[in-house]
Amino acid sequence: MNGHKAPFVKIAWLFIVVLVGGMAFLQTLRPELESDQPEDPAGLVITQLQAEYLLGVSKLTGLTQKVMSEADKLDTGTVDQRQRYMAFMIALDLHDEAKESVLHLNTDLEKAGITLSERHATTQEMLDFLIEGGTLPTDQSHILDELGWFGTLLKADSIQRQQMQSAAASKVLTLLIVLFAVILAGVGGFVMLIIFLIRACGGTLQSGMNPQSNHHGLYAEVFALWMMLFAVLLMIAGSVSMIFADTNLTINLLFTLIAFFGSLIALYWSIIRGITWEQLRNDIGWHRGAGFFTEFGWGLIGYAMTVPILGIGIVCTFVLIFLQQFFAGGVGANPFGGTGGGSHPIIVEIANGGWQLRVLVLVLAAIAAPIIEETMFRGVLYRQLRSSGLWFCKAFSIVGSTMIVSFVFAAIHPQGWVAIPVLMSIAIGMNLVRELRGSIIPSMVVHGVNNGIVMSMLLYLLS
Repeated sequence: MNGHKAPFVKIAWLFIVVLVGGMAFLQTLRPELESDQPEDPAGLVITQLQAEYLLGVSKLTGLTQKVMSEADKLDTGTVDQRQRYMAFMIALDLHDEAKESVLHLNTDLEKAGITLSERHATTQEMLDFLIEGGTLPTDQSHILDELGWFGTLLKADSIQRQQMQSAAASKVLTLLIVLFAVILAGVGGFVMLIIFLIRACGGTLQSGMNPQSNHHGLYAEVFALWMMLFAVLLMIAGSVSMIFADTNLTINLLFTLIAFFGSLIALYWSIIRGITWEQLRNDIGWHRGAGFFTEFGWGLIGYAMTVPILGIGIVCTFVLIFLQQFFAGGVGANPFGGTGGGSHPIIVEIANGGWQLRVLVLVLAAIAAPIIEETMFRGVLYRQLRSSGLWFCKAFSIVGSTMIVSFVFAAIHPQGWVAIPVLMSIAIGMNLVRELRGSIIPSMVVHGVNNGIVMSMLLYLLS
């Protein structure tokens, strides 16, 4: 035991289970509605993305009527979302669909026994006027600014509308190209997964993890300490950023970035407990393995192998979303509940922020998160579980450790319980490449590439 006291594994894991279990449970709860007509900023961003996609597809195919028949799925959620759908239909000269949306809104308002707020009523009055073929007075066009991108589309002249359609078409083409590239990588990754599975079953696939050691138990303490320290640092970062600029999200993200890297101080606990720096580096995979560029290449291969696993996670998430919507639509459900569940709240900041904020978001997601989270989840926590699980057969140890670490990883993210399968599927791929290579460079690359692609596409689509 290198002279240090036995690690308090059970106490540390009790803390981890309680904290993660509490966070996972809270994500299953639907938030209390503060009013009959709640706001859903994330849902508005998603609605805009869906509308731009449909607009781009209609431009590319020329089948406006057929494509827009799918747009009725946007006629749900909050009053803000529904009014944006009406504006979308009016802008495309689909006035009958807009009228049906008004009837749908009035029916739900009557059933719920509520009336429109003054802001919504003013906007609705203007939309009703436009639905009936009226022309918007210049001095009242500011009312449609409430509708954001949809208001801009509605106020645009024929040339401006063509420009918006062309921009949407370019975004759709870019999205399809990126999606095709990811799917192509996934096909190759699936082949690699099959090969590795055959080799694993044949006993010819060797683990890259360093041998089990008694001192690995204390890494449960390190991880528990990191979770507590991370939460405290984030709260401090939020408080300090408010002192400098109460509403400046860029300052807030900058302090969040500092908190991310500052949380790595928790690793020093293992030094205090008697582990040498060299032992720590070897245990958590903070080494170059077969060489930085070789491990970086394995990270790209690992991402390709993660894509087919991610596909399964996406299917499971869609099933959970369907079930959530099905049960949310039961007796007594608010018909104006938001639709932004399962999305990361950062998309609201991306949509509304300037370039400084967007750069910080990209750095946070594609650089900081991969370094810190891979160090703690795939480095510290997975190492502890793999050593503890060696009482069982190797296959059970790998599978069990992978699933536990992946669930903990997914549960602490703020996307909600419906996103847990997607997040777990990504984490499974990162755990497997950590097991295979030993170094956490490949899992950092998988994490960084995944987040980088997602965030870059969001930045582009919301530009």
